[in-house]
Amino acid sequence: MRKKPHDLQWLETLSKRKQLNEEQRWALQRSQKGFLGERQLDKLVETFLPEITAIINDITLKYQSTVVQIDKILLVGTIVYIIDMKFYQGNYTFQNNSWQRNGKKLPTNILEQLRRAVRVIENIFKENQIDLKVKGVLAFLNTESNIYVEDTVPEKVLAFNELPLWLLELKKYSSDEHYLHWQSVLFQYQIDGYRTKRQLTLEEEKHLQKGICCQRCHQFNTWQNKHTVHCECGYIETKEVAYVRTICESGVIFHNRNLKLRKLKEFFGEQVEPEYLRYILKKHFVSVKHTPNRKLGHENKGIVFEYWFADRLDYFNQLDKRKFWKRANI
Repeated sequence: MRKKPHDLQWLETLSKRKQLNEEQRWALQRSQKGFLGERQLDKLVETFLPEITAIINDITLKYQSTVVQIDKILLVGTIVYIIDMKFYQGNYTFQNNSWQRNGKKLPTNILEQLRRAVRVIENIFKENQIDLKVKGVLAFLNTESNIYVEDTVPEKVLAFNELPLWLLELKKYSSDEHYLHWQSVLFQYQIDGYRTKRQLTLEEEKHLQKGICCQRCHQFNTWQNKHTVHCECGYIETKEVAYVRTICESGVIFHNRNLKLRKLKEFFGEQVEPEYLRYILKKHFVSVKHTPNRKLGHENKGIVFEYWFADRLDYFNQLDKRKFWKRANI
């Protein structure tokens, strides 16, 4: 499953609890469109290459002192394709070793990030005696972009409407099972993805909406019973799930600090039940080792509930079904 970039998680979570400023609104729209484009390419690969199983999505690697984030990796035949996805809009031309957008030169080379990733993968393969070729692919996913490459480049540069034909060409080749261990080798170099550098100012923090946000309507007209949280829109959520999800939301917004009971009580607002909050923290979140003079709280992964508890979603889904059992017995 492709995960949303951390910057997008932060902006979407924050947008439910305060009005975003103009820069944040534009950033949210760009990030949402970019993520949608990435999902569209994922779907194209599933459609045109359904038999391809050697795929890695959205991975961050560290080799020596170099860190690269890679959108998609495919093994087809004996070639590993490193795909860098862009959702840029406009007319782009690559000529005389520089990019132009709508006739104006860009200060950076869009291809450099991709080339750095290719070099890292090549070095990892060489170090681990993996005899696979590595090729870079720059994919422009916005249908409102036009791409012109005048120079000869080693990378394949594709507009969105060129992707289906390219994938059909790849369909001719099958991956050699001899090379299936290449994925496990790359995972040895995997590190956590980039976290957003965005943080709330003290003034912005004052304007955060407190409470449990309804999962369906994203409003705060909720109240709690012994086992469930209810919203005026009619949505009912198991209380345990609602508390864990809300703690994760706080963790996303305040990703730069540990989870602490006092701050979480503020985040939940007047409807918080302190003893139940303590119980949920102890049950589901990892305590950070305290020093003699300081309580450090609980570990904060800084990601949304679905990613934080990806390995326990079956438990929470089963738990959430119990709300209907209780209503049936009333």
